Amino acid sequence: MPVTVKQIAELAGVSRGTVDRALNGRGNVRPEVEKRILKIAEEMGYTPNRAGKALAYQRKNLSFGIAANIEGNEFFADLLRGAKVATDEYSDFGLTLKIAGGRRYDAAQQLRQLSALQAAGVSGIAVCPLNLPEIEEKINSLVAAGIKVITVNSDIENTGRLCYVGCNYYQSGVTAGGMLRLMRPQEVKAGIVTGSIRMLGHNHRMKGFSDMVKTLPDSAVVDVCESLDEQEIAYEETLKMLKSHPEINTLYFAAAGAVGGVRAAVDLGLSDLTVISCDDTREIRKMVRLGLIQATVCQQPYQQGYRAVQILFDAVVNNIPPAQEFCYMDNIIRIRENL
Repeated sequence: MPVTVKQIAELAGVSRGTVDRALNGRGNVRPEVEKRILKIAEEMGYTPNRAGKALAYQRKNLSFGIAANIEGNEFFADLLRGAKVATDEYSDFGLTLKIAGGRRYDAAQQLRQLSALQAAGVSGIAVCPLNLPEIEEKINSLVAAGIKVITVNSDIENTGRLCYVGCNYYQSGVTAGGMLRLMRPQEVKAGIVTGSIRMLGHNHRMKGFSDMVKTLPDSAVVDVCESLDEQEIAYEETLKMLKSHPEINTLYFAAAGAVGGVRAAVDLGLSDLTVISCDDTREIRKMVRLGLIQATVCQQPYQQGYRAVQILFDAVVNNIPPAQEFCYMDNIIRIRENL
């Protein structure tokens, strides 16, 4: 009689998910636990039946969906690249990836994206959601329909989503504030350019940064504007903010838009601003090298996409829940000297 993952889990005193991660080298298992699991599996003569399972799923047209503001956003190009690599690793299961893209932050558009993926018959969805009641309701209806849903890159409240994969946004904002304390330890007058106040992650990032600014002497966040992750909107809104508040000596870009926003500062001749951004795109790297951005806090978009597909695959194919509710990426500081 073939040995099962369940039997190994019972003998090792761990969950089936932990056993699966150890047997497949997926990480998130303590070395001593992994060693014990592998020893038990070897002693019991465990052999994975991937080929048989793959053949069964090939007949089911297995597919996952990604719904996000992908168009014109270099960050999401990296996230998609990671998702596609992970999808290719499950090619023997016939897994395909369906993309529902868009731009800006429009609730009606996101509802259409999710409905289109549901109509296409996907088994799992990774969504970068707007934090709105109608999106909550839609995600819960997808879950009720048997579709596995995870959030990626930004989270949402009050839903039955399996887990969140992405940046620890509050800590990202705190990290940016910590860098600012080293660069300009007092009398900070900060302007924040965020993506959208409809995004939970962007709000958490602003909160982390603002909390740090409050700890600096004679410092405050002066104003906040939205870029909707569009460079031209970032340019116009940053220009208006800088003209309205000439006391601003620091710009913090809490989402996409740094390229447009920095261009506005340059056009106004403001060469003494301290500028901190997020992400590690080609354009941001160029501005860091030129000294227009002093530091950027990055969040591993490739790994976000890759892990999202892995987690969906485990949930749908192996019936294994995520190891944790929040699968956080590392917050990585980039400055000119370590690009």
